[in-house]
Amino acid sequence: MNKNSFHYKSLLIETHPEVYDPAEDTYLLLDAIDIKKNDSVLEIGTGCGIIALECARIGANVICTDINPIAVELVKKNYLMNQSILNGNFEIRLGDLFSPLLSSETFDVIIFNPPYLTTKKDDHVGGWYDVALNGGKSGLDATKRYIEGLPKFLKKNGEAYFVFSSLSDKKKIDSIIKKSNLDAKVIQDKKYNDETLSVYLLKK
Repeated sequence: MNKNSFHYKSLLIETHPEVYDPAEDTYLLLDAIDIKKNDSVLEIGTGCGIIALECARIGANVICTDINPIAVELVKKNYLMNQSILNGNFEIRLGDLFSPLLSSETFDVIIFNPPYLTTKKDDHVGGWYDVALNGGKSGLDATKRYIEGLPKFLKKNGEAYFVFSSLSDKKKIDSIIKKSNLDAKVIQDKKYNDETLSVYLLKK
């Protein structure tokens, strides 16, 4: 095992400096999601693929996407390393949010750990790692687009998850959810230093 890899349960995961490393938000989400065998699962912004691969290990049929081509190649590598222990289908696609999907594709579960840092123009350092963190001025740029896209791709009794930071405006996110005609509840939260990270569960 090289210094850029680690174990999560029975998965072996390799990381890359230009791809978001699994952190507190990743593990909070992994702890919160409820995945069943044969679920159709979409993970957006998969990064190194740890969440998507864990879903496939459980037996879900998974499609994951990432805008970062380096992440897509990394996930392909992680898939091959773990292929023998996966119990569901697995596919990685390159693209922004829902754009790599066919309009006819729908899912039982949709998952997103969005870039949620509130950032100003001069905060940007450039590169793909920056894209994984940059939530725009409100911290909600990508989250808003995710919520607005959910009704089209989530099955009738499906469940969608995302991570929210208390450094962003809760009233604003609740208003976006309401406009998309989705039911929401916070199912997990944890305080880290000066912020609380929450996992939202959305249903149609």
